[in-house]
Amino acid sequence: MKRRYKLLLIILLGCLITIIIYFSATSTNKNIVALGDGLSLGMTPYHVAGLSFNDYLRDYLENRHDLASFNQEFCAEHLTIDKLNTYLEKNVLSKSNKPIKQIIDQADIVTLAIGLDELALISLQTNDLDEYIANFILTYKNVLNEIRTFYQKDLIIIGLYPAYNLDKNTVITINQKLQELAVTFNTDFLDILAISLNKDYYLQPTSYYFNYQAHKLISQKIIKMLN
Repeated sequence: MKRRYKLLLIILLGCLITIIIYFSATSTNKNIVALGDGLSLGMTPYHVAGLSFNDYLRDYLENRHDLASFNQEFCAEHLTIDKLNTYLEKNVLSKSNKPIKQIIDQADIVTLAIGLDELALISLQTNDLDEYIANFILTYKNVLNEIRTFYQKDLIIIGLYPAYNLDKNTVITINQKLQELAVTFNTDFLDILAISLNKDYYLQPTSYYFNYQAHKLISQKIIKMLN
């Protein structure tokens, strides 16, 4: 009888260990990596970051106990597409001493929101944006190509919207090109132009930065894409 109980105990322990290993291996916890400029940080006209769509996405997963980690070390106000491309080409280290490619490679979800700060500023300096836009799209393609050489999970591109002298028609053209890149590199594309047309979503009439309501709405659209 004692041997039978010992055998039964061993079997039960084995089953328990197997279940623990299975659930550990099939964990739904997600690692989020945010890349981008002031939009990705939720920048405000007061030169401080508020809550961004990335923060709301993080909070959503955290509240569901589905968040493993959140990294926004490669988000910075006025980060340009050229600079991000250089970061990837040189595989630069983050503040936590990890190479950018390693950080992205360990992600389950990557959001990319870049170009708004850069093109808005350029629009104040020249009326002829064609050359700048062509270079922006070409470099954006290089960035996506570099990322897709080692990362094949969820990648979400956030489109642009009018800012300063960067008008609606120009933005539509840019977003169409970004959508084409999204198809080429098998990424999701989120068009937020419609959100930008609502004046209630801005912190100040003279600033192109969104308020928390707009960022929350963007995060909800991203969540729908992921589900």
